[in-house]
Amino acid sequence: MRESSHQRVYCVWRSVATACVAVLAGCASPPASTAAQGQPAGVGTSAASAPAKEPGPAAAPAQRQATTATPPALRPVPDPAKSLARTRAARAKGLAWELANQQPEGGFGTFESPRAREIYLDTQASHRAFHTSTTALVCWSLLAPARTDPAARRALIRGLAWLEQQGEVGRASGNTFYSVWTHTYLLELAAALLADPTLAEKHAAWRGIMDREVEVARREQSAEGGWAYYDFNHVGQNPSGEQSTSFNTAAMVESLLNARAQGAVVPKGTVEDAVFCIGRMRIPSGAFAYGTYAELTVAADYNKVSGASGRLQVCNVALMRTGQPGMDGEVLLRGVELLRERHHYIEIARGRVMPHEAYYRNSGYYYFFGHYYCARVLQLCPPGERRDLLVRWLAEQMAIDQNRDGSWFDYPLYGYGFAYATGFAMRTLEILEPMIEEQVRAADGTGPKPAPPAAATP
Repeated sequence: MRESSHQRVYCVWRSVATACVAVLAGCASPPASTAAQGQPAGVGTSAASAPAKEPGPAAAPAQRQATTATPPALRPVPDPAKSLARTRAARAKGLAWELANQQPEGGFGTFESPRAREIYLDTQASHRAFHTSTTALVCWSLLAPARTDPAARRALIRGLAWLEQQGEVGRASGNTFYSVWTHTYLLELAAALLADPTLAEKHAAWRGIMDREVEVARREQSAEGGWAYYDFNHVGQNPSGEQSTSFNTAAMVESLLNARAQGAVVPKGTVEDAVFCIGRMRIPSGAFAYGTYAELTVAADYNKVSGASGRLQVCNVALMRTGQPGMDGEVLLRGVELLRERHHYIEIARGRVMPHEAYYRNSGYYYFFGHYYCARVLQLCPPGERRDLLVRWLAEQMAIDQNRDGSWFDYPLYGYGFAYATGFAMRTLEILEPMIEEQVRAADGTGPKPAPPAAATP
């Protein structure tokens, strides 16, 4: 296949970088060849040339002197004290942005779009799914600060009231199920809220919402056990499963397990069928196939680690929590290290207008999704130096990605992109902060004492 100019530029950059490493470190590896391949399912996607040869498994990254040829994700991370300060500052700025950008009616995000061409919508009902799931994500991130910040609590109560008025969010059509995101994150929000004694007055209403969402999740589970946002082969009562995705399925498993922990009755076979579906898509490299339709094309670029590093984290969480064979702390740690090593590929995709146009068909819309579940993986990992380094690396990456106004952004999804990305990033930092505090205390006992993020007001 004839090389594009983009590919030639990429190869030249790789050659120069490799030469620099050879001079500075006395060793080098040949640059990967490039070739165009297929793409994940989805309407409105565009193709771009991508490297075809996947780099082999690399040893666990070690701290070393940074050079101009060192990928940004492998540069040294801050010490625990500095990392903790950066994390707290990022959370405070993010909270201020959330409080300043809540819609008058209580929700977050908007249907308005600044660009001429948007993703496939099918029907206007998709906006209800986007709006509700975005609001649920932001409210989920407000639960922790609302315990100490009155302004955050007021925003949370307004957001919860708006969500309570929405009722059940259905599919846009028989083909398009963006509502899968709504069901997933309403379940996560409900489970977290029911575990919070400071919101006892909301428990009755949200227990009802949780039970409703469990029922909907089971009803919309595909015939082969997964969940999807599209199914263009849907002809029966349940989706066929021809386009179930590994990451939607794993995220739903995580939310159902959290709901079950709060007393939800999950129908027998729901989780088991989903886990079996995820297992079918597991690839020996550590990646997972994008979806059921792609599980036999393991050599496709989007199924390689460089194209799946942002999606494999949630699959590892689901398999680890359900006690699947072959899952242990080493698998979890290696999965996060793979994300760190190949991070430049998903970074290139962040913010791009067209989904799946970047190398290895990465797309921006699962950038902060993937980093949130990376934090969940680290919660499940055994303590030690490897985990400590990865915790601080992930926190530093979130701080680097934050916009000056306090928001985060990975994909221009109508007017919902900033809000949902900020919700994910805030949840990521919330999970990481206690682990960084432990590192500070373990260092010498003189670091900052644990404290909530600084209060912020609109």
